[in-house]
Amino acid sequence: MILYDATTIHTAPFPDTAEGRGMRSFLVPLVQHGPGPWFEDRASMFVLGLDDLLIPLSVTDGTFGNSVLHSVYERFIGSQRKAIRTGNWKPLAGFAASSALWGVGAVMKTLRLDKAVQVDCWPSLRNAGADLTADQARRLTAFLTARFPDHAPYFLAVNPVTHAALLNHLQAQGYAFSYMTHTRMMLPFEPELERRVRENRRRDARLLEPSGYRVVDARELPGCAPRLAELYRRLHREKYATNPPISVTYMEEMLAGSLMDVRALVKDGRVDMFYATHVVNGVMYSPVSGYDTSLPQEVGLYRLINNLLMRDAQARGVTLETGGGADPFKTLRGDRPVPRYNAVYLRHLPPWRHTPWRLAMKVGNEQLLPFSRKRLHAVDGEANVVGFDRVPEVFAPTLPTPREATARQAQELTELEQDLARTEALAGSERVRHLGALRKRLEDEQLPPARVAPLLERWEHLSHAPQADKKEKRKAQRAVRAELARRLLETATTVGDTTVVCHHLGDGLDFQPRTLAEQLRKGTGSIAVALTSTREGTLELVTALAPPLVERGLEARRLLEQMVPPGVASGEGGAELAWAEAVLPDDDVSAVLERARAVLHTRLSIPT
Repeated sequence: MILYDATTIHTAPFPDTAEGRGMRSFLVPLVQHGPGPWFEDRASMFVLGLDDLLIPLSVTDGTFGNSVLHSVYERFIGSQRKAIRTGNWKPLAGFAASSALWGVGAVMKTLRLDKAVQVDCWPSLRNAGADLTADQARRLTAFLTARFPDHAPYFLAVNPVTHAALLNHLQAQGYAFSYMTHTRMMLPFEPELERRVRENRRRDARLLEPSGYRVVDARELPGCAPRLAELYRRLHREKYATNPPISVTYMEEMLAGSLMDVRALVKDGRVDMFYATHVVNGVMYSPVSGYDTSLPQEVGLYRLINNLLMRDAQARGVTLETGGGADPFKTLRGDRPVPRYNAVYLRHLPPWRHTPWRLAMKVGNEQLLPFSRKRLHAVDGEANVVGFDRVPEVFAPTLPTPREATARQAQELTELEQDLARTEALAGSERVRHLGALRKRLEDEQLPPARVAPLLERWEHLSHAPQADKKEKRKAQRAVRAELARRLLETATTVGDTTVVCHHLGDGLDFQPRTLAEQLRKGTGSIAVALTSTREGTLELVTALAPPLVERGLEARRLLEQMVPPGVASGEGGAELAWAEAVLPDDDVSAVLERARAVLHTRLSIPT
């Protein structure tokens, strides 16, 4: 193992990848200058090289006044007292609770609670911690207790959804645990998402277009770092006082680096909101964000930022961690609460140094945990609050892990592709029924638009395919009729000035014979048509006469009646077009057409 400090951090073997370069841009200035320029904190920063891992460490020497990023005292005492002052506590209850915390905190300060080494300290980032193996957890603990014998190594805010294995490995090494607070997570895909959740998400998604805001890459806005710092301060320092300070320098380094994507909402040349995103271990988190709190609530900036984060996470197929706070709002969007724990190793320290940590555990496990459970039960319902009963003996994910959640979404997309392929083989009402069910699934807002777009194109093709097939079939039939009409006219006879077509069309036509007869009747000046065909043992007959012949007293229906023996067929139609069906022996078919020719020759030979 190698410990890199401010003088050697430039030699640390960051991977030559996009992620590795992002890590370098974030950690090198943090180690070289400490957290002061970014967070106004006092701590020494190191990076520990363990096998192929680079793990940031934050070392404090018992001084106080740091933010929650680098102070256990501030996590358990300072931020809780601030929350009491800004919360809806009754005056007497708030005073009593704050006073009790002050007394506990005084003991913690005296016994140097914050003389500690925070492991995997990525200030402002979550879920960036390495998922150590059991052997790595053992070796790391041995190294830290030897290198910093007067400090307590601890892991901050670890949750069992992303790091259950790590928590169990630390427990096996003798770490003690305290509940810290809860966070919230939104899975990329849930098959049985509540209707009210879907409606709220869709309503939020409709806010952006009429708002007039454009979502842009903040790196395209030179000199915007001071505005971003101002927006962060307005939201996270003035409205929510428990969050750490973040400077303009941090914003500048964030924009210059590549570890985070930064988006800004711009309107009339003014940035009114921004958010940064970071993805690691299959979870996306917004390390820093802010918006102009002076704008009316009706503008919906908080709803906008929440929906944009959700859409980004779903587009990537990852779980979204939205953090604690605003629980009533987030539960209506499908976020689920997840407990977080601190893990500390004390066995190498004298007993008196255990006391402040035992007090922190007492505050966390006996005060904060029951309080969180009661509040979350009221907001989310007991069935949706899992893992808040006690610190477990064996840690297990309280939600599907990020890998499982991503696999669910991928499986849904795969099944949609397979169902579309199966639907291609269907026809008629069965195809229509399957297409209706598929459309509903394709419109699920949980699916990434880029992946759904080609599936929707296939769906559109399939839904219009029956109509296209019918058009192609009609087009082919028209071509067949046109060719048949041409041949019939070539072989037709002439009586006087009239073309006579008498022909048997054969068996199993793809079209009605009267369609062809009508086409012939309208295609030339004076024409008389008598056609027959057979279909499943039935003889179909049709006759057609051009208007000049009707004017001379001929009738298509009368001609049809003269073609067959009396009572054999009952014709339909009129003077210009008539049709009928009859059942006759095969040798009578030719006789039918001969009678038609005889009648026509007789009538057409008579001078007008």
